[in-house]
Amino acid sequence: MKKHLLSLLALVLVSGFGSGCRSFEKDWAAAAATPFNPADPLSGRWIGTWQNTNNTHSGALRAVVQPTGTDTRTARFFAVWGSHSGSFTTRLKVDPGSESSSFTSRKRIIGFLIKTQGRAMAADFNATYESIFDSGTFTLHRAEPTAAP
Repeated sequence: MKKHLLSLLALVLVSGFGSGCRSFEKDWAAAAATPFNPADPLSGRWIGTWQNTNNTHSGALRAVVQPTGTDTRTARFFAVWGSHSGSFTTRLKVDPGSESSSFTSRKRIIGFLIKTQGRAMAADFNATYESIFDSGTFTLHRAEPTAAP
């Protein structure tokens, strides 16, 4: 039964992340030219890792966060797990603060709800994610303008 759940989760991840590598790379490169805005500590390029809290799965993670409104951002994540990789886009609801921004997100992929919540400061982006099958953390830091994947 547990093996079946892991297989289903892998299918959800592969289906959800899809093949947006080239378009993510284009957004990643374009975001390098945007200067850091202290009034919006969440927007920009981020690089780090993801880690499951219910098993030992982990991998590299990058994100491009762009403003879409006064209290919303679009976040594009590019994750690596094993020999697989892919991108995932979600809308963040933001509660801006003077030195940090907290955020939440709810995204359905193939009917499964994935909830994310976290906080970003000028140099750090920390979040948790949770679904019926999985939970974990994102730990990222602001990418340098020349940071390579």
